[in-house]
Amino acid sequence: MTTASKNLPKRYPGLNPFTRDQSAVFYGRGEDVQRLTNLVLRERLVVLFAKSGIGKTSLLQAGVAPELEKNGFTPLFLRADNTHAQLVNTIGSALEKDPNVGGRDTTDELKGDRETLWERMKRLQFDMDGLPATPVLVFDQFEEVFTLGHNETSRRRFLNELADLANASMPETIRALLMERLENKDPKLTATIMQWWEQQPDYRIVLSIRSDFLHLLDEISPLIPNILRNRYQLQPLNRRQAQSAIEEPARSPGQYASPVFGYAESAIREMLDFLAGEEAREEAQEGDASLAPRKQDEIESFNLQILCQHVENQVIAGGQPAGFAVTPDFYGGLDGLEHEIRNFYQKQLQGLPDVFARRTDREVEDPAAFIHTAQRLIEESLVTPIGRRCSMVDDFLTATWGVDHDFLDTLVETRLLRKELRLDDYYYEISHDTLLPPILESRDARRRQEKADQEKQELQERLAEEARQKEAMAAELQAMQERRRLARRVALFSLTTLILMIGFGIWFSYNWIQSLRKELEQAEFVVSGEAFHAGLEAYENLRDKGFKRAVLEKVSGKDIQQELEKVHRMHSVFDTVVTANMVRGDSLFFRDRFSEALTDYREAYEMMNTYTAMNDYVRIKDNRDTIWRINRKNIRQRYEDLYQRREFALNAIIAQFRIKQRAAEEFSDAGVWGQALRIFREMEALLPTHQVDLQRLQEAMHLNQPPREYVEQEINRCQAGLRF
Repeated sequence: MTTASKNLPKRYPGLNPFTRDQSAVFYGRGEDVQRLTNLVLRERLVVLFAKSGIGKTSLLQAGVAPELEKNGFTPLFLRADNTHAQLVNTIGSALEKDPNVGGRDTTDELKGDRETLWERMKRLQFDMDGLPATPVLVFDQFEEVFTLGHNETSRRRFLNELADLANASMPETIRALLMERLENKDPKLTATIMQWWEQQPDYRIVLSIRSDFLHLLDEISPLIPNILRNRYQLQPLNRRQAQSAIEEPARSPGQYASPVFGYAESAIREMLDFLAGEEAREEAQEGDASLAPRKQDEIESFNLQILCQHVENQVIAGGQPAGFAVTPDFYGGLDGLEHEIRNFYQKQLQGLPDVFARRTDREVEDPAAFIHTAQRLIEESLVTPIGRRCSMVDDFLTATWGVDHDFLDTLVETRLLRKELRLDDYYYEISHDTLLPPILESRDARRRQEKADQEKQELQERLAEEARQKEAMAAELQAMQERRRLARRVALFSLTTLILMIGFGIWFSYNWIQSLRKELEQAEFVVSGEAFHAGLEAYENLRDKGFKRAVLEKVSGKDIQQELEKVHRMHSVFDTVVTANMVRGDSLFFRDRFSEALTDYREAYEMMNTYTAMNDYVRIKDNRDTIWRINRKNIRQRYEDLYQRREFALNAIIAQFRIKQRAAEEFSDAGVWGQALRIFREMEALLPTHQVDLQRLQEAMHLNQPPREYVEQEINRCQAGLRF
């Protein structure tokens, strides 16, 4: 890369949203841009909603904004992220300072009166290229009105004034003042001025909100009854849109850090197949065809931008010429794509010291320790025990991990974390759900390694102690041999020497047997903590030493081979519970396959019964305390973990079922049978398999019939509606 090209923008923004200046390389959303633009031009209030990371901000900034400007509309992007001032004042100040404000209508202006948002929009005049323009108030991330630390008075006042704008109605405060002036026969209040007040200002409103916060708009529905009438849901990219988003920016002319390049057909097909998910095809082959088409057609913009920016960086680093065609070999094929997505988290971690040094001009003395601290901060403080994202206040993170705000802001700059201001404090959380699986995988691997290192250290300490004991015993034996030599020389002391030797032999045998007992107890202790690999190794050690085994079985009354087989069986059941069911259930849960996850959690719970039944005591200590093969506290904790996982999975099913039922019934009532049928099919996929879970779902949804019958009945009704 040349020095000049370092300052040029890239064609793919990566994890950052597209800006207005990047509209020339914003592709793949053409249909969404036109539909949403037409809806905004036609309706006064529009609600845009989608999941986090789908691209709402990019769509508005780089797609809809240029189209609105072509039609004589000027978009004003507003945020409710300032909690230090009243919301109305923050929004009002942003409107006043907008560069497109061309003037102000001062008709009947009363000095000293507080202006409402409705009055501001009536008085402010907006221009674009010297011509009058209609303002479009775009409230990006509208959920901040509810989730940040705005006080209730500020929030309620803002929502009331927003309702006046949305309902196109004069605020009651202004109407009451006019009526009072009219009753007092104010000479300045002429018929012309009254007519001016009655005229509604011309504007549009767009509320952009995450779909998981869409329910918060229920709080506004009493103020704005039709708030969700004109809504637009931004879906993930389909294959056609994703192909355009990959190819078109690369071939767009202009001044960019990379030359114009393209993609071979095989590369495009492989990237789309990878982004769509190979497991979708595998599920289709296994008979789950209802889910496969949907998954194959949904592509996360987050992952697409990571891969495309990775390809562009390789083009830049390799100094490829203009017209270069990217092939699968260039980025390493499927292994390269998988590696880039799965190792994005690790790559960002490895680059933290350099980013920190660049931001602060402070060298990192120990990069490995710096990275390890960041890893533990993210994995231990920002992920719940059941594997969900959570947010933490900055004071807690700095005090717990001994870091400063420059450290935390470095994690934000690398897009590992995001930072929000709430209740006058900054809160940090993982930037996107896509990062959660590799973070959980890294956390589990790190914990396993730390546990293995601890067990290894304990084993080394025990071996060192045994070595010291052997050295002491060897020294004693050497001294005994010396005494024996002296005894042979001095017959007078032979009897005394013999007695000493016998006594020492008894003492030696006693200590050796006690050492064997300790080895067995150590093996039992390791197994009780479910460290089966180390425990099996300890048992096999005892079994393979024939003389030790025979002595130990004689003094303890235990068959070491039988003990080893018991541990093998319990290890097998433990692996089934934790690996085959719990881990697979967690994986399904994080991919929103809640019904399958719930089934795995139930199977794990049933296997735990088998595991518990196999747990027998290994000895009774002091005739009172029973020592169990597996620590029962671990078993109780795993029961509790499985119970919580079952509850979370079932609650997720109920929540998704409720949201989809509401949407489906709205479409059904409106006669949009195709959309309703699609959603009822999704509800059918959510249904749990266990009868108890179905009963709880029926009770939670207040259904008069079993959920499966209800869904089948609604599907039949939708199919009947489609036929007619």
